[in-house]
Amino acid sequence: MQEMDLTTELETVKPELVDVLCQESDVVLWQITGHLNQDEQARVNRVVEKRSRLSLILDIIAQKDRRAWSCVIQTLCMACQFLPMQLETRLMSAAGEGSSFDDTTDPLQEFSRRRPAGDSLFDDSTTIKRPRTDLSEIYKSSLMSMLLQRHEEMNTGILKPTSLDHIPINLMSKNMWKERMDKTRRNLRGLQSCKSEMARCVKVLELLEPSNTSESRVIVLLGKAGTGKTMLMQHITYQWAKGALPDLSLIYLFEFRQLNLIKKKLTLRQLLFNFFHKPEEDEDLVFEFISTNPQKLCIIFDGYDEFAGKIDLLGTHTYSMEKPVSVIELFSALYTGKLLNGCTLLVTCRPKDVLDLPLHAVDQVGEVLGFDHRQVEEFARNFFNDCSYKEQALRHLMEDPNILNMCYVPALCFVCCMCLDHSLSQGCGKSQLPNTMTQVYIKMLLAFLSKKQAISGPKCSKTLLQKYRQEINELSELAMRGLDQSNIVFYAHDVSNSVIKFFSENAFLSVFEVKNEDRVKNVGCAFIHLTMQEFFAALHLITSDSINETELRKSFNLKSKWISKNDRKTVFTDMFHIFVSGLSSKECTSLLSTLARHNESWVEKRQRVILHMLTKLGTSNLSGPKIIELCHCAHETQDPQLAELIGAHQKYEFRNFRLTPVDMNALVYILKHSRRDVCLDIAGCSIEVEGLDVLPRCSAIQGLVFRSRKYNNTFAEALAAVLPKIEFLQIFEFVGGNINDTGVANLARALQDCPHLKEINFNDNSLTDQGIAEVTNVFHKVTSLRKVNLNNNIASLDGVFTLINSMCLCNSIEEIKIDGNRRAEVYFSNRAGHLMKSAVNTSSASCNRRNRKIRISSWRMTPRDMENLCKILGRCPGLSEVDLSSNELNDEECKTLVEMLPELQISKQIILNNNQVSSTGSCYLSHALASCSNVTEVWLQSENIVIRFLEQPVVEPDVCISDSTDPVNKHVQEPTLFFTKKLRLINCQIQVTQLSELFETVKQCFHLEELDLSQNALGDRGLKIVAQVLPELQDVVHINLSGNSVTIAGILYLTDSFKKCKHIHEVNISSGGEKNLMMTFNTSKRRNVDTGKRQENGLGCTKVFRLKETDIKQDDMDKLCKRLVCFDGLSELDFSDSTLSDESVGRLLNCLSRLSSLNLLNISNCGISPEGALLLLKSIICWNRVTAIALRPRGKAFIKFVKMKAAHTTCKFNEYTLDKKMIEKLSRILKQCLRLTYLDLSSNFLKDEGVACFLQFVPGLRVMNEISLNDNQLSQAGVLHLVETMTTCSRMSEADVCLGSNERCLIRFIWEEEKAETLRLESERTAEPQGKSRSPSRRRASHTSCHASQSVRLKECSFTLRNLELLASKLQKCLNLTQLELSFNTIPSGGLQALVETLAGLKSLKKLILRDNGITAVEIRSLIKELGIAHEVLNVRIEEPWVHGEDAVMLVSECISTNVAITEIRVEKNTIYISLGNHSLSSGNSHFMPISDKEELPGEFTIKYPVESISFIRCGLVDQHIHLLKSLVEQCCELQGLDLSNNTIESRGARILIELLPSLEKLRRLSLESMRAGATELVQLARSLSKLQNIESLSFSHNKMEDEATAALANILPLMPKLKQINFSCCSSLTPVGGLNLIQGLSSCTSLEDVNLDSIPLNSQGIGHLAKGLSAMSLARRLILNNISTSVEDSVQLLDSLKSCTILEEISLSNNRIGDIGVLKLVEHIPNWQKLKKINLSQNSIGKTGGECLAKTLTNCKFIEEISLGNNNFGDEATATWADVLSKMSQLRVLSLQSNKISSEGCIRLAEVLPLCPHLEEVSLSENELGSQGALKLSQALSLMKSLKRLDLKLINIENKDSVHLAAGLGHCLTIEEVNLSWNGIGDEVAEKLAEVLPRMKNLKKLDLECNKITEMGTTKLAEVLKNCSTIKVIRLWKNQMSNEMAKALQNKDPRLNFSSVIV
Repeated sequence: MQEMDLTTELETVKPELVDVLCQESDVVLWQITGHLNQDEQARVNRVVEKRSRLSLILDIIAQKDRRAWSCVIQTLCMACQFLPMQLETRLMSAAGEGSSFDDTTDPLQEFSRRRPAGDSLFDDSTTIKRPRTDLSEIYKSSLMSMLLQRHEEMNTGILKPTSLDHIPINLMSKNMWKERMDKTRRNLRGLQSCKSEMARCVKVLELLEPSNTSESRVIVLLGKAGTGKTMLMQHITYQWAKGALPDLSLIYLFEFRQLNLIKKKLTLRQLLFNFFHKPEEDEDLVFEFISTNPQKLCIIFDGYDEFAGKIDLLGTHTYSMEKPVSVIELFSALYTGKLLNGCTLLVTCRPKDVLDLPLHAVDQVGEVLGFDHRQVEEFARNFFNDCSYKEQALRHLMEDPNILNMCYVPALCFVCCMCLDHSLSQGCGKSQLPNTMTQVYIKMLLAFLSKKQAISGPKCSKTLLQKYRQEINELSELAMRGLDQSNIVFYAHDVSNSVIKFFSENAFLSVFEVKNEDRVKNVGCAFIHLTMQEFFAALHLITSDSINETELRKSFNLKSKWISKNDRKTVFTDMFHIFVSGLSSKECTSLLSTLARHNESWVEKRQRVILHMLTKLGTSNLSGPKIIELCHCAHETQDPQLAELIGAHQKYEFRNFRLTPVDMNALVYILKHSRRDVCLDIAGCSIEVEGLDVLPRCSAIQGLVFRSRKYNNTFAEALAAVLPKIEFLQIFEFVGGNINDTGVANLARALQDCPHLKEINFNDNSLTDQGIAEVTNVFHKVTSLRKVNLNNNIASLDGVFTLINSMCLCNSIEEIKIDGNRRAEVYFSNRAGHLMKSAVNTSSASCNRRNRKIRISSWRMTPRDMENLCKILGRCPGLSEVDLSSNELNDEECKTLVEMLPELQISKQIILNNNQVSSTGSCYLSHALASCSNVTEVWLQSENIVIRFLEQPVVEPDVCISDSTDPVNKHVQEPTLFFTKKLRLINCQIQVTQLSELFETVKQCFHLEELDLSQNALGDRGLKIVAQVLPELQDVVHINLSGNSVTIAGILYLTDSFKKCKHIHEVNISSGGEKNLMMTFNTSKRRNVDTGKRQENGLGCTKVFRLKETDIKQDDMDKLCKRLVCFDGLSELDFSDSTLSDESVGRLLNCLSRLSSLNLLNISNCGISPEGALLLLKSIICWNRVTAIALRPRGKAFIKFVKMKAAHTTCKFNEYTLDKKMIEKLSRILKQCLRLTYLDLSSNFLKDEGVACFLQFVPGLRVMNEISLNDNQLSQAGVLHLVETMTTCSRMSEADVCLGSNERCLIRFIWEEEKAETLRLESERTAEPQGKSRSPSRRRASHTSCHASQSVRLKECSFTLRNLELLASKLQKCLNLTQLELSFNTIPSGGLQALVETLAGLKSLKKLILRDNGITAVEIRSLIKELGIAHEVLNVRIEEPWVHGEDAVMLVSECISTNVAITEIRVEKNTIYISLGNHSLSSGNSHFMPISDKEELPGEFTIKYPVESISFIRCGLVDQHIHLLKSLVEQCCELQGLDLSNNTIESRGARILIELLPSLEKLRRLSLESMRAGATELVQLARSLSKLQNIESLSFSHNKMEDEATAALANILPLMPKLKQINFSCCSSLTPVGGLNLIQGLSSCTSLEDVNLDSIPLNSQGIGHLAKGLSAMSLARRLILNNISTSVEDSVQLLDSLKSCTILEEISLSNNRIGDIGVLKLVEHIPNWQKLKKINLSQNSIGKTGGECLAKTLTNCKFIEEISLGNNNFGDEATATWADVLSKMSQLRVLSLQSNKISSEGCIRLAEVLPLCPHLEEVSLSENELGSQGALKLSQALSLMKSLKRLDLKLINIENKDSVHLAAGLGHCLTIEEVNLSWNGIGDEVAEKLAEVLPRMKNLKKLDLECNKITEMGTTKLAEVLKNCSTIKVIRLWKNQMSNEMAKALQNKDPRLNFSSVIV
C-alpha cells in the first residue's frame, strides 16, 4: 500500500478507533502515549477531555512514518480488549507486512522439548505399515466399555450415589501462569509487576480440544488436596467413553500412586497395555496405530505429587518404543516429546510440588479451584435432594461460618454433608456440627460406624470406639506405615482380611485390582482419599505405645506450600500435621483415651508435646505459607493461649500463593486472639471474595496491604464493601494493582468511612487526573491521615495542580512530593483541624510558622503553567519550602516566578535545581533580593538554585540603645526589619560586561551580608572593578571571588583597596586566586545597630592575610610587603604551600619588623632552603616577641609572636640535610636564645658526626625541658657520645635512645628552679628525726642528692662487647644515675659482666630494667650477687622469654640465696621483679647470711633469708615445681606474702602446699587463684590455713570449689582475726548449700575491708546470712557482689544491710535484678557513702524511675569516678535526668550507659553535658538507637572532651551519612586511645573521613570497624594512612564488604589491619 493509501485508510477508521479506545482503560492510553516524544506528551497532557486527547494522539501519530504507525498498531492489537476483528484486520492491512508481530521466544525454551514431525528419535528406523482402522475401533470400543464399567462400579457402595455430572467443578486456565511460577522462587518483585492476563473459566473438556500443532501438548492441572482432581480425571475418561472428545481415539489414565509399585523397567507398549487395558487381538497392529497417530492419543497421569520419583529433563538418552526403561524415564520421555511426539499429556499435581515439574515445557496450566458460596449451596442441594430435611440441612450448613469455610474444599464439603446427614437422620434437629476439620473427621468416623450398627445416643460414641478399637488401631497403624514408606496403595496380603472387609464396607478403604511388574493381577487397597489416610495416621501417632515422645516430636513438622526444584520429594502429608494438631485439643482427650487404652493423663501428656512444639514454632520466624499452616494447626487445637502467642506478630507477609477462605478463616481465628495491632501484607496471593468477608471479624487488623496485578476493579469493588467494617484500620496499601479511576473511586469512598486511617498507598496503578481528584476528596474527611502515596500512576500536570490545590483546602497537609509520574506523596501533620474554615480564628503568624513543603520535579512547565502554579501557591498558608527542581525551567519561567514572588507566603526557600537557566536568568533571579523584601538569599551554583526567605516575619518593635548602657535610655520605635541577605552566583558564567548591571542590583539590596561570585570568568579586569566598588559595599561581611582566572596582578589590584576599606578582617587567597579568593569584613549596619557603636577606623580588629599555593617572586614580594605594611592591625600572615626563594625570604624579613601587631607567620610547605631557614632563624631567634619557631622545607612551618615579651620559646628545625658547618652555625644561633624550653632537631640526617658536633654545644645551650634528635641515623658511637655528655652537663636528667625501626633520641633537662625544688625535697626526705644522729649511710645519701638525678634508657642498640665496655666506663662517671634501662639490645656473652662492676659501684642507682637482652640465668645470678650491698633501695626488673616454669623457680631460688638484701621477688609471665634493701645481721637466734658464707657456722646459727614476699603469677608452674618452691619458702622465715595464682597446680602440688602453709606463721597475704586441684585437696588446703593467725588477705577465686571445701573454709575463717580482704569470685561447682556455708563463715569476719563474692550461688537463706554479715562490716571499703541474687526480694534484703557501710569506696551489684524497687532501697544509703568512687549496677532491669532517683542521689558522692549502668531500661527521660547531674560530678572518669533504650533525644541531652566532665576518660553508649541527630550532637561534643580515651559506640544504628560527623569529631579528640564503631552502617565515605583524621589522633591504639559496609575502596584509604600512624596497634575490619583476596593482600601489607573474628 502506498503512503497516501495508508493516510486515507487511517483517516477513515479514526472515528471508529476513537470510540473503541474510549472504552479501554487508561493503561492502553498510557501505552500508546509512550510512542510520543517528550514535547508531544506534554502537548497531549494539557488536554483534559479523554476523547479529545485520543483524537490528538492519532493526529500526531498520523504525521509520523510507516514504521511508527506499525509500532502503534502492534500496541493496539496487543493491548486493546474491545478492538473488533474487522477493525483490527483493516489496521494490520494498512500497516503492511512491516508490522508483523515478532514472537518473543522465552529464554527457557532454549531447552527444546519438541522436534519436527518428520524427525525420528527411535533407534529402529524401519517403516511401519499403517494398521487397519477396524482393529483400532475394536480396541477403542473395548476401552470405552471398560471405562464405563469402572464408572458404574465406583458409584456403588454404602455412600449415597452421586453422579459426576452433577458435581460442580471450577477450572481456571492461566496462559501466563507458568512464567509467574518460574519467577516465584527467584524474583517476587518481578512477579508483582508482571501484568499477566486475567484468568478465564473454561470447561474441563475445552482443555483437550484439538491442537493446531503436530507436536506434543503438555497440560498441567493444579489443585489443592480435596479439590477433586482425581475425580475430574475419572470424569474426563467417563465423558470420553460416552462419546465426548471425538478427536481423541484413545485415552489412558494412570495414577502415580499405583505406578510407584512398579520397580521393573518397561516399554511404552507394556505400560499402555499391561497396566491399563490390553487389546483382545493383534496387539502389534493396535500399538502400530498408536505410534503412527499420536495426535489422537491422550495420556493422563494423575497425582504427580504422590509420585516417588522425580522427573529428569537433563538426560541425553535416546528412547525407543521397544526399549525397556524405568517408569520415571517413560514419563520424562512423554513429557518432553521424545516418545509419542504429538500426543496430549495431561498431568495433575498439587501446587506445592509444581516447581519440581518444569513448567517451561508446558503448553497450558490450569487450576482446579474450590467451591464458592453458590457452589457449596448447589452441591448441598444435590446431596440432600431426596431428603425430607433438605431445607433444615441447608440452613445448618450455610449459617455456621466455620463449617461453611471448610465446605469451600469439595472433599470436606462432602464429608460435612455426610456428617450432617447422619445427625439429622437420627432426629437431632438442632444438632451442631463440630468447629474443626479434625472434629469433622471424628464425627464422620462415628457416623459411618453408627450407620453400620444402626445405634445412636449420647453414649454411642464411646461404645462404638471400644467395640471397634482393634480394627481402628490396625487401620491407623497401616496408615502410618504407608506415610513412613511413602506408600499409598497396599497389597491385600499386607492387610488382614477382616480390616479390609470392615473398612471397605464402611467406605474408608477402596479395593481394586493392581498389576505388578510381572503382569500378575493382585488385589490392592487404598484409602478413599489421602486425607483419610493422614487422619488415621495421626490417630496412630497420638495413641500408639510404640511411638515415644522423641519419635512424636520428629514426626511433626509444618509443610510449606512451595518446595525447591532441588529439594528431595517428601512424603505426601499435606494434612497430617493438621490432624495431629486437632487431636491435641481438649475435646479429643476422652476419645483418644478410649482408643489408646490409657487414662486421660497419658493422652494429655502427649498432647502437651504437640502443643509445646506449636508454641515453639509460634515464636520462630516462619515464611507466609508456614504461618498459614501454623494458623490451621492452632485453629484445630482451639487453644486460646496458643492462638494469642501466634498472634503476637506485628506483621504477617503472604507472597504468591492462594489464600482460600479456609486459610483466611484460620488466620482470622488467630488474629481475634491477638493483643496487638496487626498488619496483613498480601502480595500476589489469589484470594476470593469470601476470603475478604471474614476480615471484619478481627478487630486487631491495623494495616492491609495488597500488591499484585491480579487485583482489578472487581476486586477493588468487593474490597470497598469490606473496608468500612474493619473497625481500627490505620494503614491501607493497594500497590501494583490493576485498577483505574473507577476502582479507586470505590475504594476512596469506602476509605472515607475509616475514621482511624493514617496511611493510604495507591502506588503503581493506573490513576489519571480523575482518580487523583477522587483520592483528594478523602483528605479533609479523614482527620487521622498521615501519608498518602500515589506514586507511579498516569496523571497529567492538571492532576498535579489538583493535588497541590488540596493543600489550600486541607490545613493538615504538611508536605507534597511529586516527581513526574514516578512519585506523588502527600504527608499530613498530627495536629487536629483540617479545613481552612476551621482555622479562621487562628492568627496569620501561627499559619506562617508552619513547616509545609511542596516538591515538584520532572514536569515541563510553560510561563503560563508557572503563573497558574504561583497563584495556587499564593493561596497556601504556612508554606516553608517549594522545590521546583528538574522541570526544564528556562529564563522566562524564572522571570515569571520572580515577578510573582511578592504574592507568595513562603517562610524558608524555593529550590530550582537542575533547570535550564542561563547567566541572564541568573541576573533575573538576583533581582529577587531587591524586589521582594522577604527574600534573604539567592544562591546559584551550576545547576543548583535556591531562593531563601526570612523565616520569622516582623512581629516585634525595635529597641534602640543609646551610648549609655542605662536601661532607662531604651525606647521603642516603629517595627523595623533587620536581617542580612546573601547573593551567591557560583559558576554561572558571569562575564565582566554583566558586572555593572549586577552591582547596580547589589547596591539596591540593603543589608547584603555575603556576595559570592566564585567560579565565573571575571579575570583581573573584573577584580579591578570589584576593588573599585568595595568601599561602597558598607554592609558586606563576606565576599568570595575564587576561581575567576586571576593572576598576581589582580591580587595587587585588590590589596590597593586596603587603605580605603578599613574593616577588612581576612583575605584568603590560594593558587593565585584560582582556588580561593575570599574576603571577610568586620562590620555591617546590622551589627552597628545591635552594638550601638560604629567602628569607623577598623582599629582593634584582628586582620589576616593568606596567600597560599602561589609562586611569589622577589619583585612581587617586595610590592606585596609595601601594601601589607599599610594593612593596619595585621595579626596573621600565611604563605603556606607557596614557593619562597631565599631572596623572597630576605624581603619578607625586612617587612616583618614593621608588622608590630603580627601574631603568626605561616610558611608551611614553602620549600625554604637550609640557608634561608638559618637566615630566618638568625634574624628572629632573639626577638623578644617570638614564642615558637618551626622550620622545615615540607610540612608545617611557622613563627608565632606575642604582643609583649615572650617568657619561653620553642624551636623546631627539621628535615634539612645539615653538614658540620651548618650544625656549628645553627648551634651558635641557638646559643643566643636564653629562653628555649624545647628544641627539636629531628630528621636532619646528622649521623654520629653531626650529633657529636652538636653535643659539644649542649652544655652551653639554655634549653629548659627537652632536645629531640630523633631519626638522625645514629649508631652505637652516637649513643656513647650522648652518654658521655651526661657527665659534663649537670642539667641533663635523662637520655632516651632507640636505634630500632622507630629511631628515637631524646635529651631531657632539669631547670634551675625545678632542680632547686628537687634538692629541697630530697633533703627533707633524707633528714633524720629530731634528736637522732645521722648514720654514715644517710650522710652518703644526702651527699649524692646534691645533684639532679639522671636516667638512661637504651633500646635496640645492639652493643658489641667493646661498646659495652665503653658504655660501662662512661656510666661509671655518672655519679647521679638513678635509673638504667637496657631493652632489646642482644647483649653478647660476657657483655653483662662488663656492666656489673659499674652498676654495683653506682650508689645512686635505684632502678634497673633489663628487657629481652638475651642474658642467661648465670649472668643474672652474678648481677644480683653484686647489687644491693651498697644500695639503700634498688628495684630490678629482668624480662627474658626463658623465665618460665622450672627455670623461674630455680632463678628465684638462686637470687634469694645469693643476695640477702632481697626483700621481695615476683615472677609474672616472663618477667622477674626484685626489690633489694640494706639489711643488717641480727644478733639473735637466727642470722641472714648468703649461701657462700654457710661453711662452719656455729650450731646456733640457722640459714634463713629475709625475703618478705614471693610471687609466681601466670608463669607456667606445675606440680613438680612446687617441691622446689617448698624448699625455698621454708628458708624464708620472714615471708609475709605468697601468690601462686593462675598456674597449673593440681592435686600433687596442692598436697605439697598443704604441708608447707602451716609453717608460714608470719604469712599475711595468700593468693591461690585459678588452680586445678581436686575437691579433696582443696578441702585439706582450706583446713591447713587454721594456723595462719596473721592472714590479712586471702584469695581463692576461679577455683573449682565444692561444698565440702567451702565448709572447711567457713570453719577456719573465724580463726583469722586480722582478715581484711577476701576473694572467692567465680568459683565453679559451688551449689547454694556451699555458698551458704561460705557466707556463714564470713559473717564473723567483721573487720573485712574488701569482699569479692562475684557469681557465688546463693539462695534466699544465703542472701539472709550475707545481709546479716554485711550489716556488721562497718569497715568495708570495697564490695563486689555481682550475680548472686535471683529475685527482687532477696536484692532488697541485701541492699538494706548496707546502711552500716559508711566508708564504702567501691560497690558492684551487676546482674542481680534489683529493678526500680532495689534502687529505691539503695538510694537511702548512698548519701552516707561520702567516699564512694565506683558503682556498678549493670544488668539490673532498672527503669525510668530507678534511673532518675539514682542520678539525683549520686550527686552527693563528690569523689565518684566510675559509673557503670549498662543493660538497663533508662530511656530518654531518665537519661535527661542524668544529663542534668553529670556536670556536678567533677571527678567522673568512666560512664557506661550501653543498651539503655536511649534514642536521639537522650543522646542530644548527654552530648550537651559530657564536655563539662573535665576528667572523663571512658564513655560507652553502645546498643542504643542514637539516630542521626544524636550522632551529630555527639560529634560536636567530642572536640570539647579533652581527657577522653575510650569511646564505645557499637550497634547504635547510625547510617553512613550520620557517621561522617562522628569521624570528623574524632579528629578533634586528641587524647582518644580506643574507638569502637562496630555493627553500624558505616561505609566508604566514613572510612575516607577516618583516613583523613587518623594522622591527627596521636594516641589512638585501637579502632574497631567490625561488621559495617566498608568496601575495598574505603579499606585501601585506611591502609594508606596507617603507615603514618605508629601508635595504632589494630584496626578491626571483620565482616565488611571485602573479598577474601583483597583482605589478605592488605593484611599482608600491614598486619595491623585485622579481618578475622578475633584479634590475633
